Amino acid sequence: MSGGYRGGSRGGGRGRSSNYQGGRSSGGRSGGSGGGYQGRGGRGNINAPQARLRPCSQFTTTGSCNNSNCKFAHVVKLHATIEATSRLPQNNSNRYNQYADVSSVAIWETQGAIKIFTGGNDGFWRLWNTSTFVKEFEHSVGKVSCLKVASNFLFCGFENATTLLPEQTVGMIHAWNLATPTNPPLEFQIQTPLLPYAHNASTSCVLVEGADKICSGSLDGSIRLWTFDTPTNQFVLKQTIAGHAGQVTGLQLIDQHLLWSSSVDCSIRLWDLNKQGECQYLITKENNGHSNAVTGLLKFTSPAGQFVLSSSLDGTIKAWNGTNGECVASEAHGEGVVCMALATDLQQNPILLIGLESGNIMCRNVVQTPKTPAFCLLFTLSGKYTAGHEGAVKCLTEGPSSTFYSGGSDGKLMVWQIAGDLGI
Repeated sequence: MSGGYRGGSRGGGRGRSSNYQGGRSSGGRSGGSGGGYQGRGGRGNINAPQARLRPCSQFTTTGSCNNSNCKFAHVVKLHATIEATSRLPQNNSNRYNQYADVSSVAIWETQGAIKIFTGGNDGFWRLWNTSTFVKEFEHSVGKVSCLKVASNFLFCGFENATTLLPEQTVGMIHAWNLATPTNPPLEFQIQTPLLPYAHNASTSCVLVEGADKICSGSLDGSIRLWTFDTPTNQFVLKQTIAGHAGQVTGLQLIDQHLLWSSSVDCSIRLWDLNKQGECQYLITKENNGHSNAVTGLLKFTSPAGQFVLSSSLDGTIKAWNGTNGECVASEAHGEGVVCMALATDLQQNPILLIGLESGNIMCRNVVQTPKTPAFCLLFTLSGKYTAGHEGAVKCLTEGPSSTFYSGGSDGKLMVWQIAGDLGI
């Protein structure tokens, strides 16, 4: 493997004043977002904005460049490309994507080593090491929509049938204690034993804010809050919120009581958990919101306060004041945004990674600096010019040491690392 992967201990895949000054106002370790939404995929849009840097193809794909006069940027490396899901049946109607989607990626740092969990639409979650990128384990659960590693648990949201309702798929959440991973997982159940599942339809997203506050969203639009009950050693249902008219795609919690949610119904809602989950605010295109499906939410904290970022198939990412829902910035990308994740560059500046329907990945800085305005587009990774996915980017997540990981509708997991100065 070229370039020396520096994300930590190395584990097959085939290695192939809001502080948003400068963002346009539209008036109105954080994990990645958008893992549960099904982006279409396709070619990049000619209306995409121009980036400050143009990554060198040779450096990106091999970790070195033999052109002493190279005018391209040596700023990002691709360490590995892994076929992370099963091949689709031969009668698959999609002639472009021959593998099931990689729907989610989560990073597990354990005993000095880094492990990668991937979830797929083929019904498995898988564990990979980062020394040789070999698959260490896989477990069949059902169509996986989201994975989270938090509080030393692996939380998995997926869709499957139950023994009580064998003909009907429902939304499940299982949690494996990573200290004792061979033990059976803890199961989230609405009511044991008569309702042994988490949602009436597929679980589409999970937010973990410690063992005492876990939120989940569903394909049916519902939102549920869970807490860990020590006497029974189980996660139990605490509250159900009405939710949305369509699939819930993102959840973020501000100040421990203001829950933000997004949906394919093109809306963002704010719920006050101190008021029995009452909806406090609705954001739609009528009040500076999105005009197409909202695909995810991210929380960002700066000295200026707490902000929420939202992504959408309308091609924009918007920044909102986390406490009052005021839109403070909006940026266009020329095509639908499927997912996003916060990460850091080599100087620990926050950057925003953006997964697009075409398979491209864009990178923006987040806050204004003396050298760079807020939301400046730094670079674009594209299969046409450097490297990228052959279908929609379905998930993004940050790793240590400026690494990041992307999963796509092409069935591939790609392992990246920021390797040069982004000029922020």
